[in-house]
Amino acid sequence: MAIDEFPNLMDAHVQQQPYEVYRELRNRCPVYEMPASGFHIVVSDQHAREVLRQPDRFLSGVSPMALADGGSVDQDIIDIYQNEGWLPLSSCSTTDLPRHRKVRGFLETLFTAKRVRHATPMIDQVATELFDSFDTRTDIAFIHEFAHPFPMVVIANLLGVPATDIAQFKVWSDAIVEPFSMMASRERRIECARLVVEMQHYFAEMIAERRKHPRDDFISEALAYRDTSGESFDMQELMTLITIDLLASGNETTTAAIGSGIKLLLEDPAAMEALAQNPALVPVAIEEMLRLESPVQGMFRECAHAANIGEVGFAKGDLLNIRFGSANRDEARYDHAERLDFQRKKPGSHLAFGIGRHVCVGAALARQEMISAFSQLFGRYQSFALTADTPLPTYQPSFFGRNLDELYVTLTARQ
Repeated sequence: MAIDEFPNLMDAHVQQQPYEVYRELRNRCPVYEMPASGFHIVVSDQHAREVLRQPDRFLSGVSPMALADGGSVDQDIIDIYQNEGWLPLSSCSTTDLPRHRKVRGFLETLFTAKRVRHATPMIDQVATELFDSFDTRTDIAFIHEFAHPFPMVVIANLLGVPATDIAQFKVWSDAIVEPFSMMASRERRIECARLVVEMQHYFAEMIAERRKHPRDDFISEALAYRDTSGESFDMQELMTLITIDLLASGNETTTAAIGSGIKLLLEDPAAMEALAQNPALVPVAIEEMLRLESPVQGMFRECAHAANIGEVGFAKGDLLNIRFGSANRDEARYDHAERLDFQRKKPGSHLAFGIGRHVCVGAALARQEMISAFSQLFGRYQSFALTADTPLPTYQPSFFGRNLDELYVTLTARQ
């Protein structure tokens, strides 16, 4: 197949609505070499699961930032971290054994079903306070006023950091995530590195305080943790855990999922009416939202040795990108795959959170946040619509995520 037959998925315009491209690829070239990218994309559910179920054969330790810089991270960016802060390690989702075992072993203690249940009243309260802040207003910038601050306040409460710093946390969190997009300019990536170093020093002071006066929060737990060999986290590991695995990962994807969920309902009035009439459908609805608009559109893998996927052969070191955004709409697995279906059997069987060793460690928290958000939304409002004379919703340029810039909605209160 000619390499120029399909639109470029690294094009910001294509990323606004990539699903037609995904559909054509699934039908004609389910393991597709992206032109001039140096990697293949895997777009079918079957092949995606095949890769994800073999984490030792298809390794996770691939840096999108390094790929964006031609194979290695820009030295000026490395110098900023090494000279002014701490060079970040790979996140839990992009690291392999043996380090993965230590990091995930700690993170799993934070997000058990029991602990999420214990946190649910706090999560509900955060949602309540944000909806209360709308007062009698009905025209809302939903991303800025709810989808951004909601998971950010939740993870800040769990970390034990002041709610007064939430706006700054958002700036820092964006600085962590944006380089993963593979779409940021070199100048922006340098700016992001300086912002992350600023954040590191903020948390360094907090770590020093927690060493003297531990509290009931995630930072204190990270300081106290010992793995099976009795090893604690050093400062570099702590910085990566707190800033990337907890702060950024703990809010960005949930913001994306809530925003896209609202947009899906705006595009499907019958589904919106079904939820308004029966809010008990919310847990199933959020699984469909996650499936249709996967907040993480793709993750990289590297072949540990020669392998075949479908009819394509790979050598050791070859790179793949698993397109969750495509696999979750695969007609071979899902009936009427491209629409919301609140009667779908096994609605949580999608790949939005991955599967296997690298399944999202915070999935239970993200699901509860979405349940709290949409339950309260439909408890208060009968429906919502795009606000007249406002910009149409657009997605931020990213090969990694699926985040709306803004979503202006007009809410109709229940009578």
